[in-house]
Amino acid sequence: MLSRSCGTEPSAPNIVHMKIEWRKVTWYSKLLAVIVFFATFIIAFDLGVLWEQTYIEMALFQTAGSPENPSRQPVSGGSGAPCGGFIRNAPVCASGFHCKLGRVADKGGICVPD
Repeated sequence: MLSRSCGTEPSAPNIVHMKIEWRKVTWYSKLLAVIVFFATFIIAFDLGVLWEQTYIEMALFQTAGSPENPSRQPVSGGSGAPCGGFIRNAPVCASGFHCKLGRVADKGGICVPD
């Protein structure tokens, strides 16, 4: 039976332990710094493009006009749809409905039949 004394470990002759030098600049760390540097700008550029596309789509949706809606305001649906309020391009009710405001007019109201 093999017995080990406490505090000693068997050592293999071919195991090499690497000592890490945390404050030493290596080519690995330089490469990582360059990758992080460029990745930051690429990600920021992509997020900017995505934001711009979203902003343009929202602006087009809010100003979409049609012959039935010459005021270029978004048209709400029928009964119970939100309308009015103190916001830019507040939605208006469809034809045959009118906006019944709540207690706070700035909050808007709901569309009810005429």
